[in-house]
Amino acid sequence: MIARLLHQLRQRDPERDAARKALRAAIFMPIAAAASFAVAGDTQTPIFTMLGAIALLIAADFPGSAGTRALGYAGLAFNGVVLITVGTLAAPHPWVAVPLCFGVGVLVSFLGLLSEVVAAGQRATLMIFILPVCIKPVAPLGDRLFGWVIALLICVPAALFILPPRYDSELRRQATRVCAALADRIEGTCSANEVSAAMDAFRAGFFNGAVRPVAMTAGSRALARVAPELQWLCDRVDSDTGALLGPMTAPATRVLRACAVVLSSDDPAEAQIELDNALAAHRTVAISLYRDDVAAILADPDDTAAVHRSRTVLSRRTLIGSIGLTGRIIVAAVAADARPLWARVLGRQLPETGIADRVYTKRAAIASLGGYLSTGSVTVLNSLRTGLALALAVVVTIVFPIQNGLWVVLGALSVLRSSAASTGTTAVRAIIGTVIGFLVGAVVIGLLGVDPTVMWLLLPVVAFGSTYVSQVGSFLAGQAMFTMMVFIVFNLIQPTGWKVGLIRIEDIVLGAMVGLTASVLLWPRSADGSVRRAIDAALQVGSRYLNAAVTRIIKGSSEQSDEAVVELSRETLTAVRTYGDAVRNYLSEAAGVVDTAVLDSDSRIPRIRTTADLIADTVPPPLNVYPQARKVLEEHTTAICSLLAGNQPIRSLPPITDDFVLVLRAEVYRDGLDMAAALPLVTTAANIGELELTYPAMAKEPVG
Repeated sequence: MIARLLHQLRQRDPERDAARKALRAAIFMPIAAAASFAVAGDTQTPIFTMLGAIALLIAADFPGSAGTRALGYAGLAFNGVVLITVGTLAAPHPWVAVPLCFGVGVLVSFLGLLSEVVAAGQRATLMIFILPVCIKPVAPLGDRLFGWVIALLICVPAALFILPPRYDSELRRQATRVCAALADRIEGTCSANEVSAAMDAFRAGFFNGAVRPVAMTAGSRALARVAPELQWLCDRVDSDTGALLGPMTAPATRVLRACAVVLSSDDPAEAQIELDNALAAHRTVAISLYRDDVAAILADPDDTAAVHRSRTVLSRRTLIGSIGLTGRIIVAAVAADARPLWARVLGRQLPETGIADRVYTKRAAIASLGGYLSTGSVTVLNSLRTGLALALAVVVTIVFPIQNGLWVVLGALSVLRSSAASTGTTAVRAIIGTVIGFLVGAVVIGLLGVDPTVMWLLLPVVAFGSTYVSQVGSFLAGQAMFTMMVFIVFNLIQPTGWKVGLIRIEDIVLGAMVGLTASVLLWPRSADGSVRRAIDAALQVGSRYLNAAVTRIIKGSSEQSDEAVVELSRETLTAVRTYGDAVRNYLSEAAGVVDTAVLDSDSRIPRIRTTADLIADTVPPPLNVYPQARKVLEEHTTAICSLLAGNQPIRSLPPITDDFVLVLRAEVYRDGLDMAAALPLVTTAANIGELELTYPAMAKEPVG
């Protein structure tokens, strides 16, 4: 049983980040508390120090390099000074405090969309703000700020330099193994079972990592997008792939091995040079081979042989494209983590690839947040819930004679989820966990008493337990451990024995009711339902964008068609962002149980956008040439877009290779048309064909 428990802990905390974080809290939270009691024990300074230490060491969880994390803590320190000042000034005036809580809750939650660094400080920022609003009586501002400064001086250096986290390095190692296994498989030196085992480990690492309430670094989120591409390759690469790729075998395996080196290197920027060179060579050979293949298809004297050749060419082109796309995503992952500190904090200068958001100026970046508002994204709705829950909780603490109103507000925030049903379930777990924590704490205090020496000895134990369990255990277990920490903290400030536990239960019940009320009032729908709606919306607008881009190729460019393509490109970008936001919220609430079918669209949606972008950048051919080829292209595009939009096409179509190649050959030979004029149509047909091959449900499989 112990071995099984240790195995589960290793799975939930493979890099020991949770253990290091818990040990850091166990060491430095008591030190901060002792320093505060020593210099200002008869004021509110100690409580602001201890709760500030909880915010800095437990609630805040900044990802990235030491420099990025330092900047995150600097921002949190500044925000703390401002919010403690504003909260203290507003606390005596309920008519100011209540709307202020709503505004701060909405703003802090919404701005988490800017970057993972901002998102990582959300819980700590809200905790720091509600602390001065809810702690009664309202003490002098200087005492409160002094407590926050003590917490900063002790906890921030500890968080930066003592047992620092190593977020997502395991995810990179797993991706490295997959890339190397695929290269070996193409060269015939690796078995299918080895490839499958490496891919299974990578997917499991991604889903386990995504369970953390704080988003991974931008680079690792970009890396997570490799998962669908690698899965697609693992499903299709076999012992015959080397022969299929032919001259592309060496460039393709070079890209995959360069990806593995970049992901495993201590200096990825240096290793990226080889990957850039490998991608350039890969692209050069692919373009040359593509032109030769098209010429060979047209020159073949037999139609059946030409169609068969086109199927082979399309299969090879799709594999080549997926390998190249994988390399470009990994380049983006490295570049995302190598950005300047200011860019990482604001979420700017993300590298542009076929599936990454375009890079905007700072002003455009702020303005782009309006896209989340227009689509009613999950984060927008959750921001409103958070603001409403804060405001309602503060109202409850004002109306009812509650001793520790802070815990009512924290209780409301802890149970909030994206639907009324999930919030209700979480509320029940919070109450049960609190009761369990109360019973255990009462037994401990009953046996050991509330002597200060005993409380000081127990403080590091409960600090470690509450931090570690909240990271690797269930929500219920986390609430139980946090309740025990509340026991110790408040008995250090004012020894009251087990009675503080009853107050804690009362506060959590009220907080849970407030959180449930906020969820019922604002859009009580589930996270997985939000993902599915976001998927449908992204597929709908993506299909319109794809159709508009192809229509521009078929019917020629005009001011109206160009404007339609640009506008639909923007709408698609907004829909993709809203979808990504829904997925992040879904993963944060999934508690490790992830419906992979819901996330399979994580490759389809960016691929559709990438295909439409590539076609939109293609220069249309002259009008009135290859009319039959244009007709075939239009039919297949209409069929795919109909399927994407959730409709069935009027009739089933064979793969585009079967139709397009025959009519193109007929028109070239019959009308003597220039081959150069056909290239835009061939390129567009190839992109549509890649979608048909990548998602076979979009077209009937060829027979024979």
